[in-house]
Amino acid sequence: MQITKSTIRFGKLAPGFEDGKANDITFCVTEECNLRCKYCYLIHKNSFKKMSFETAKKAVDYFLNARDVYNEKSVVWDFIGGEPFLEIELIDKISDYIKEQMYLTKHPWFNNYMFSFSTNGLLYGTKEVQDYIKKNHRHISIGISVDGNKIKHDLQRVYPDGSSSYDDVVKNVPLWLEQFKGRASTKATFSHDDLPYLKDSIIHLWNLGIKEIAANVVFEDVWDDKDPEIFENQLKELADYVIEHNIWKDPAYTVRFFDPATGLPMSPNRNKNKFCGSGKMAAIDCDGNIFPCIRFTEFSLEKQKAFATGNIEQGVVKDRLKPFKYLSIEKVNDEECKNCEVASGCMTCTGFCYDDSSSGSIFKRAKYNCEMHKANARAIEYFWNKVKEQLNGKLTPRDEERELHEKSFNKYLAIYLSDEETPHCRYSNKLKTSKPRKISEQTIEEALIFAKENMFTPIFIGVPPKKFKEHNFIASPEAFNQSDKGIVVYDGIVDGYKESIINILHVYKNTLSNLYESVKKLFENNKATRVNIILNGIENLNKTDLEVYEQQLQLISGYILNSKRPIQVNVLNGLNSEIDSVNGSGCGVRTFALMPNGKLYTCPGFYFEDEDKYVGDLQNGLTFDYQNELDISFSKDCVNCQNLHCDHCIYMNKKITNEYSISPDIQCKISSIEHNIGEKLVNALAIKKAKEEEEMNNL
Repeated sequence: MQITKSTIRFGKLAPGFEDGKANDITFCVTEECNLRCKYCYLIHKNSFKKMSFETAKKAVDYFLNARDVYNEKSVVWDFIGGEPFLEIELIDKISDYIKEQMYLTKHPWFNNYMFSFSTNGLLYGTKEVQDYIKKNHRHISIGISVDGNKIKHDLQRVYPDGSSSYDDVVKNVPLWLEQFKGRASTKATFSHDDLPYLKDSIIHLWNLGIKEIAANVVFEDVWDDKDPEIFENQLKELADYVIEHNIWKDPAYTVRFFDPATGLPMSPNRNKNKFCGSGKMAAIDCDGNIFPCIRFTEFSLEKQKAFATGNIEQGVVKDRLKPFKYLSIEKVNDEECKNCEVASGCMTCTGFCYDDSSSGSIFKRAKYNCEMHKANARAIEYFWNKVKEQLNGKLTPRDEERELHEKSFNKYLAIYLSDEETPHCRYSNKLKTSKPRKISEQTIEEALIFAKENMFTPIFIGVPPKKFKEHNFIASPEAFNQSDKGIVVYDGIVDGYKESIINILHVYKNTLSNLYESVKKLFENNKATRVNIILNGIENLNKTDLEVYEQQLQLISGYILNSKRPIQVNVLNGLNSEIDSVNGSGCGVRTFALMPNGKLYTCPGFYFEDEDKYVGDLQNGLTFDYQNELDISFSKDCVNCQNLHCDHCIYMNKKITNEYSISPDIQCKISSIEHNIGEKLVNALAIKKAKEEEEMNNL
């Protein structure tokens, strides 16, 4: 699927330091604050808990030496409270010590770090804070919290005596904006009482000059039945204002409430993500205890006990961190969330979930803001439809996100244009005749509509007509046009090669001994970065053939390791490192084929053997009743297998064992050979990369 790139930024926030990949280490320097914001999650503020410089030094020493745990190439040293600027003198000393020790230890973080602050802004204009900013101006990020207009801000952000803080904060905003041009953003938080002021508050912040707004609603149980409607109406009124004043066209302006990636069904890829960085980040409290984030500390929790993962004396206990390794959206969501049609972008807080859970688990999600998120999703759809009207139907970022989302399901519809097309997988084309059937353009258009409605990525087998040239295709070298984008498939012999990033190479019993030379030729004679080996006719292979295959893969492995550019072969180092279970080919589950007779098949091989083995059509959809038999999870042996790359071909399974989900022994032997060689190759490549990075750091 062709994804265009829009220049419209509205709704998206600027990426974090190093695109959010940096280690995040948070110092809670004080539990005191000069405000008492009503929605604040730090509910046990006090005036007696403060971090000592000795505690901070030990923390810095520990983190600089714990490279086995905190091993990113960059770091954010985050200072938080309470209000961090109450302890600016301590922070100044800590910052100097951090810089000194990073230099003396030749740490990779030296000159690749950021000091980060989230402040209420009351002390921003003081001499001590300004001196600190000048001293560290190249490596500092500061966000001042302004909630909106005066009414909204003063409903929540008040002094301990209940008096308002708006005027005292806003007087420091011009200086802040001047010092952080293009980098000044605020986090506006909305709760039950201030929802009616949302639209005016966002507009007010823009008028103040704060153009990037990371807005959100609270996670706590504060909402009533009318709030979602109020929230949606406020957002729609804001959307109308943004459209009317052409704010969406200016890349400087944004507010997270209109993120184009929010409010879509949750894709499998995004389901693997985490909600936040808890576990990857570290927070140190005033006593030197280490936490997954600040929300696991004692002064943040209401129901549960503080959950520390270690301390600065003994370090982090990896078993305490282990649950966060397995934490993901899919592990936290219940069935309602998993089936939600607008699940993407629905935020939660791991620390709050832990506190709210009756068992003290991070895997139990709190859902108090569920209806608020749905209201947000409806408003997002409303807004981007309005933008689409302004663009006269052209693609918006919302359209692009939707297409990316659909593609991320890894569901494919292979559209065979003719009976003559070269096979692209483990089957033979037995229908080549003098009068081959061909699919009409009308059928192609119907197929593309079917694919979109069912979230399939269409891939043509053969070169499509020019009017469909934006789609991917797979074709033999003879049909391949260098000006088009596609995957070239070679049927046993590499001859007449064409330039393509990805190549498919069919290998047969009689071409096994030439496998290494064929792969080498593909990589050396064009710009290929990947070759997919398809081993055909495995039922005819004997022990000697497997020995030849193993020898050829060993040669290919050595070639990949010694290559000066990154290249992949599917059966060796072409596996996504995030895959943690056997994937299988997905035929009949994630992948289907539309053949020239207009019928749908689980695999083209069944069409070429018997046309009556179809499983549906474009008009009626998929109509077969044995889909569970095709799912790899149906076979316990395969599910527990360590050979994650095995394609688990249902066509070969049915042909040899008479069951779709049961692999033949020959397939298991082939996968074991590939796995053993591939695992050694991946480890060798990792060692090679580490040595190269070390050499670069020593230059």
